[in-house]
Amino acid sequence: RRATSSSMDGEATERRITPAALKALIKEQHLYTTASLNEKLYLHFRGYERIEGLEGWTGLRALWLEGNGLSKIEGLDHQLDLRCLYLHQNCLTRIDNLDQCQKLATLQLSSNMIESLHNLSGLTQLSTLQLGNNKLRSADDLRHLLMCPSITVLDLQNNQIDDVAVFDLFECMPQLAVLQMQGNPVVAKAQNYRRALIARCKCLTYLDDRPIFEEERLAAEAWAVGGLPAEREERARQRAEKEEAHRRNIEYMKGALHAEPTGRSLRQPVAEPPALSTSYASALNALEARRDALLQGKLQAGTAAK
Repeated sequence: RRATSSSMDGEATERRITPAALKALIKEQHLYTTASLNEKLYLHFRGYERIEGLEGWTGLRALWLEGNGLSKIEGLDHQLDLRCLYLHQNCLTRIDNLDQCQKLATLQLSSNMIESLHNLSGLTQLSTLQLGNNKLRSADDLRHLLMCPSITVLDLQNNQIDDVAVFDLFECMPQLAVLQMQGNPVVAKAQNYRRALIARCKCLTYLDDRPIFEEERLAAEAWAVGGLPAEREERARQRAEKEEAHRRNIEYMKGALHAEPTGRSLRQPVAEPPALSTSYASALNALEARRDALLQGKLQAGTAAK
């Protein structure tokens, strides 16, 4: 992934994050000229091989570095407020040098070459860790996850994990709510994969390609206690409960339709308009007679003028 640019003498030079390059990016991305005032910076798909030159960018909260040729995490010692770091589609083999980024909440490391997890224990606010399409294989490669109890979203899809012992690790992650494991051999290898994970991970709300609803969780927990007979019994109970709730709703609607009206009806009959009084009718007739007379007079005057 080495990206180069040609110089005048024909030599290939390494693409680097230089002050001149950052100045051009400030103009391109419409950022503040004072680097420390910026909260985000896009350095993706530019062929950089190292992270450098960011000492003055102390206010960054989100940094995009995907699609480069990075082989090492470095140069982030001054980004103390960093919340989101995107390093996917690089050449990383290890996780290093994130000790100063203690406010980091989202770490995207998909599509690298990481073989085991290390150096995450200092990230006490880390909630989303994305590690899809790496080279993770066993529970030992993932054991460091136990040092990150704050993780709620974990993406491990399309690795090479075939060790059912990883279920023990997931069970010990107290806040794990979303887990992506599709594309790993262990999914087909483990018996009752989905039931087992749902029953063991009490906070899990989304597994692989679909959410976990309360009915599925109750059935999985019944299966964990008494096997398939217990699961069938639980699903039958759920069906009966739904049917009973539906029956009660129907009965309530029937009762509401046949209930005696109380108080004033919502739809009152339209009242007949009051009859005209005799004096009003007489005045109206007189007015119409006068109008007719005036019209007749005008007609006669017009005839005489002709």
